[in-house]
Amino acid sequence: MKWYLFIISAVILLLVSCQQRSDITISISVDPPTPTPNSTATVTLMASFDVGITLSAISVDGKTVQSSDVLPLKYLWNPTEAKDYIIEGYVENIFGQKKSKQTIVTVLDKTAPTIDQIRVVPTFPEADSAIYLAINARDAESKLIKAVAKVGSESKQVQTIDNPIIVELPNLGEGEYPLSITVSTSDYAKTATSTVLTVYPADRSPPTVEINFSKNSYSVQENVILNIIAQDDTELSSVLVECNGTATYERQFTKTKSVELPVNLGNFGLGLQAVVVTVKDVRGKTTVRGSYFAVGLGPADVKLKINNTNPSPGDLIQLAAETVETHVKQITFYVDREIISQGTAFSCCWRAVSGRHTLAVLLETTDGRTGVDCLQIDVQDNKPPRIDSFKVGTAQLKTDGFTSIQAGYYGVRITIRDDTAVKQGGTITVIVSSNEFPYINPIKTVVLVQESVSDDLKEASYVGATSFTQGRFYLLPSGIADVYENQLGNLQYLLEVR
Repeated sequence: MKWYLFIISAVILLLVSCQQRSDITISISVDPPTPTPNSTATVTLMASFDVGITLSAISVDGKTVQSSDVLPLKYLWNPTEAKDYIIEGYVENIFGQKKSKQTIVTVLDKTAPTIDQIRVVPTFPEADSAIYLAINARDAESKLIKAVAKVGSESKQVQTIDNPIIVELPNLGEGEYPLSITVSTSDYAKTATSTVLTVYPADRSPPTVEINFSKNSYSVQENVILNIIAQDDTELSSVLVECNGTATYERQFTKTKSVELPVNLGNFGLGLQAVVVTVKDVRGKTTVRGSYFAVGLGPADVKLKINNTNPSPGDLIQLAAETVETHVKQITFYVDREIISQGTAFSCCWRAVSGRHTLAVLLETTDGRTGVDCLQIDVQDNKPPRIDSFKVGTAQLKTDGFTSIQAGYYGVRITIRDDTAVKQGGTITVIVSSNEFPYINPIKTVVLVQESVSDDLKEASYVGATSFTQGRFYLLPSGIADVYENQLGNLQYLLEVR
């Protein structure tokens, strides 16, 4: 019996001695090796020597999900998102050995993403200008989506977590091009669509518009006839006429570059009436014209004169009524339909504010006749537009502190606002610098195209896209100006990419 115990002890000592001299090895496996989202995979941790284990653990992306003091160790894993995961196994034993091993497991998304919307930006792309696609796509199992756009024989590919996905198309001349778009999350999960992309010749300017009335005073029984003359270098799209803030006439056009329209506005009650005419071309460019007419018992003579036809903001403008009428009952002066003076005075003053304004005078006689005269002036301000919003992906950039994002490909958006009017069309260039202003070190430039303009022409949004690697960057927008060429400059936004 003593010999038996001695032999057993010797064997154990021999095993311990051998283990201390040889290094333990561990292995970790996943079955199936390429699982899909919301499926079950078995993670198994094993070692070359599993006697004397004090700790065994399995972690997923740095988080321990299973632990014990035995081997083999198994974990039933249910990944929810399609992406690459880091699976790690860790072992300790009584001999002081500590070992770990990592493996990368790709969870494949086999469900095709959904394309909700595809837009061309700008809506009417022009020859030899920047063109982008804005693709709204979604996938329940994967955040990272790849988009491939093929125009003719050229392809552009991006992969991003940003939505919508902004894809810059190659430079194109005027014409029609086959466009195919493929959106995918893996080789097994793709969806595609195709269309025809039309690239138009350049639109040089918004429509030109003239409006006039056959006379400046009407009786309450008369129909008011407004004459509109409009033309455009591309094609006219629509005409909208508003009387006293209410839409009274609208017309759409196809394949029309010029029109002459006599518009019957109907009859009105006594007093001054305001008309605004908005004309758009097929590219979305807009021209707005305003005027007035008077309704009374008959026409009265009156002319509006101002002492400064090119004022600056803050200038004092004198409005004067000139007339041959001797029996004047009342004179009313208006700026943009607002009364600024009413009584028997033949003149008044108005302090100019920036923007386009319609000035008018209404003269009423003691025998019930009325007369009106008006003119439109531009008060050219000296203030540049301001940036309301500057975003990379969903991150709002600031000028006084760094905004952090992860490295990757993102859409870039800028929204500007001006007190008078922004430019219609055109681009903004963003300089990406590794040094702050004025010691800039340009790394790249990003061209943003105009995505939309508000109806009052005071706000515009621009969109583009680029990729960012790790580092700190200073983004300097350039080319931002209003219709009076007031430039915004020397402004930088801070971005940190991790």
